Amino acid sequence: MTGNKTTPGVPRRPSRSETGFLLLFHAVLSGSFLVAYLTGDEDTYGMHLFAGYTVLAALGSRLAVALLAPAGSPLALPRPSMSPTFAWLRRLAAGDGQALRARSPLYPWMAVVMLAFAALVAAKALHEAAAELTPAVIIVHISVAAVLHWLRRLATARAAAAAVG
Repeated sequence: MTGNKTTPGVPRRPSRSETGFLLLFHAVLSGSFLVAYLTGDEDTYGMHLFAGYTVLAALGSRLAVALLAPAGSPLALPRPSMSPTFAWLRRLAAGDGQALRARSPLYPWMAVVMLAFAALVAAKALHEAAAELTPAVIIVHISVAAVLHWLRRLATARAAAAAVG
């Protein structure tokens, strides 16, 4: 696929500006969360509040951009669905390399989990308990994204080797 042409049912690759926005969003979100996480005591409470509101602003801007994004845009938030996820996992378990070349249906699920945890952390009564669990959720999120990326690269390399041989 070249440029920003779209194929029905297949999300197009992000443009440079979309990639820039997504990288900036992740940087602001993760940096602000880290500052908020590390400054939760009384001595640095002002910094904690500022960082927490920055996290909320980053999430709000991401959701606003997603709501304004046209269908098929990489900035739109895809809705998670059980049947495509299970079908993709079955294809993956069967060794179907083509399943790895398409966008994983696990990404929408990861977004839901991350947004749910952000909502839990924002809730007063659950704030501290959810905040303590969030690093584990973040580690799982990064691990799943890294494994999916590695598997996609492996599938692409195998397809290229099969085409040559």
